[in-house]
Amino acid sequence: MYFKLVLVTCVLAFCAVVLSAYARLADAGLGCANWPACYEENALKERQPPQAHAARSGAARGHDSWQWKLHGQLVQLLGLLAIAVCGVAWKKRRELRQSPLLPTLLLGLMIFLAAFGVWAFGHLPRPVTVSVHLASGMVMLLLLTWIALRQMAPAAVVDADAAQKLRSLWWLGIALLMAQIMQGGWVSANFAALACTDFPLCRGALLPPMDFSSSPNDAGLPLSPEKLTAIHWMHRVGALLAVACLVWLSFRVMAVKGLRNLGKVMLGLVVLEALLGIANVLLGLPLLVAVLHNAVAMLLLIALVVLGFRLQRKKGG
Repeated sequence: MYFKLVLVTCVLAFCAVVLSAYARLADAGLGCANWPACYEENALKERQPPQAHAARSGAARGHDSWQWKLHGQLVQLLGLLAIAVCGVAWKKRRELRQSPLLPTLLLGLMIFLAAFGVWAFGHLPRPVTVSVHLASGMVMLLLLTWIALRQMAPAAVVDADAAQKLRSLWWLGIALLMAQIMQGGWVSANFAALACTDFPLCRGALLPPMDFSSSPNDAGLPLSPEKLTAIHWMHRVGALLAVACLVWLSFRVMAVKGLRNLGKVMLGLVVLEALLGIANVLLGLPLLVAVLHNAVAMLLLIALVVLGFRLQRKKGG
């Protein structure tokens, strides 16, 4: 019963993260009738100071759409499920023979998200709000996946020496992936996805004109094309590093008995994620492709958590 509860919560959390990306991207203007004019108009509105943006738009734009309403209901359900998961974990901690620490952290995260969501709108700029929600979504999926894995039957034994050799590369891979997901959220939140519309070059050059400077005095002002290009270009560089590391990790995993299928899944997800990122650039950021790009990134994160759990278990944990 506890395992089913955690599994349902995990699936709903994944749906909530993907739906959040869909609502955010649709709110940004992707897929609108007068694309890309609406995307550029929304970019200018969202870069206003948060107080001014809240005063002008309030709940009239975006947050009253069916996407945000559905997302809000899903998050409320997730909060109730998090309470249930935490309550059962504490009540049956002797029967489960597991510490209720992770379920408690999950509940604390949901409480933080609820409080942050109420306060952030009208007080923080869009990039900060998006980044916090995206990071929280990743942590939520990580916690739920790990809790679910603890309830599953032990998988095939992995050679201890092979597991030991993979751990360092795994830590590097998951760190690069999470950093890349956060960088992708920063690109989206700053409306920098169309700063470069060619590939593999960016604005016709390997190193296009870029501006990496930042100042508090720039808050609320439209970002220059050079700043937008810098944000987009950094995401590309991060993608190159992450793909190289994760492809290498996938091949290393496929070489280990008991992990071959997981390695194949990881490699497939890495390749698909890279292709979706390229398609976003070449096709002009279609809404469906952009949402799939977010969804596959989360699936890849889950696959890496599964790998980390398998490697940790062989250490006696």
